[in-house]
Amino acid sequence: MLFVSGCSVLLKTPTNGFVKNGMPLYSIPEYLEPERKIVLEEALKFIGTPYCHGGKTPFCSDCSGFVLQVYRKIGIKAPRTAHDQYLSYASEDVIPEPGDLIFFRYAEQGKIAHVGIYAGEDYIIHASEKKGVILTTLDYMRKHIVGYGRMPIQEFSSK
Repeated sequence: MLFVSGCSVLLKTPTNGFVKNGMPLYSIPEYLEPERKIVLEEALKFIGTPYCHGGKTPFCSDCSGFVLQVYRKIGIKAPRTAHDQYLSYASEDVIPEPGDLIFFRYAEQGKIAHVGIYAGEDYIIHASEKKGVILTTLDYMRKHIVGYGRMPIQEFSSK
């Protein structure tokens, strides 16, 4: 399976890893507990889904709709908006682990404007307005992070 992200081409490998120009780019960390691996596996299935404001389907999604769908796949009902997800799950005590939520605010004050799923190793899976659901590093977004959240994944109901 081939994924295109801007000018970068990511090739999905059979081991759940992504490579660029033959070099490993990202793979789900082996040390994770099974629930967190499932969250990341589900999130990676959405890569390439186009962005649309208010979208919450596998055909078109915004950032909070993407999160809602990933967690719904494992039996967790999440609030609809990034701001409501922040109010429900953000905690000052969270040291982010793969599968946790990352929240962003782009204006000094105001509501949470964006949410994504932390993939570990400085990567995030999120619905970008310009590129749809992508796997990318946190480099250009880091200054806008306002918090992290932990969904109750230990309590998820298996499919």
